[in-house]
Amino acid sequence: MKTIVAALMLLVPCATSALAASLDELTPYLSAQYFTWEEHLGGRRILKESGPLFAGGVLLEVITQSDTPSSLTFRGKGEIFGGIVGYDGETQAPNAVPVKTDVSYFGTRQELDLGYRYSAESWCLEPFTGLGYRWWLRGLQDSTLADGQPVSGYTEYWRAGYARLGARGRYRPGSGVTLFAEGGVKYPFYTGNSVDFAGSGVTTFRPRGTWSGFAETGVTYQHLKLALTYEGFRYSASPLAQVGNQSYLQPESSSDIFGLNLGWAF
Repeated sequence: MKTIVAALMLLVPCATSALAASLDELTPYLSAQYFTWEEHLGGRRILKESGPLFAGGVLLEVITQSDTPSSLTFRGKGEIFGGIVGYDGETQAPNAVPVKTDVSYFGTRQELDLGYRYSAESWCLEPFTGLGYRWWLRGLQDSTLADGQPVSGYTEYWRAGYARLGARGRYRPGSGVTLFAEGGVKYPFYTGNSVDFAGSGVTTFRPRGTWSGFAETGVTYQHLKLALTYEGFRYSASPLAQVGNQSYLQPESSSDIFGLNLGWAF
């Protein structure tokens, strides 16, 4: 996994250096996002987290041949995000009781796509495939039950490597306006969730990823870029792990993130 992360971080600047004359887009952006996270066990939802996250990132794309109707493209994105959302769920089994608290999130995301662009006078279409890596801290805060009993929080450390497959396109109707959209599917081929249980050390759960979708659509006027985004993650339950005298697992989990991005395209 460290090799994958290193490749994602190094390939974009390497491609940029080699193809500097073919820089197609460089867009720093800010993003306001609505985030949800749900977990299910035995067909029953055991928790839901929801609330705002905020992010900042950079999108970069280079093309190998800017003077031909078709060309290979390299597209990279790096993002940092964080926020505090509400938690409505229950305490850990076997004595599960309802509890409400806050959850802090902080993480990063890196993606690198390889595409092939078909261009015409006012439009282009670009199928692509790529890799992504996302890590985040999920910190459940201390809380109090309805009877006044204190409940201790804890922090989970998540990592996910995933493959992407999709297509994007642009249409330029004129007057400095560009309409764009992309969509596709992704598959997490590596997932780890590490938790430091008091008295038992760090335990890593490995839920299996399943297919999910992503999408983006928006408009660029001159240099101002506005986009609506969606990103989903889906995981089946992990195998049981022994922690002290108890067995735990990461339940079936899902995440949906809707975003509004504001950027400046160079």
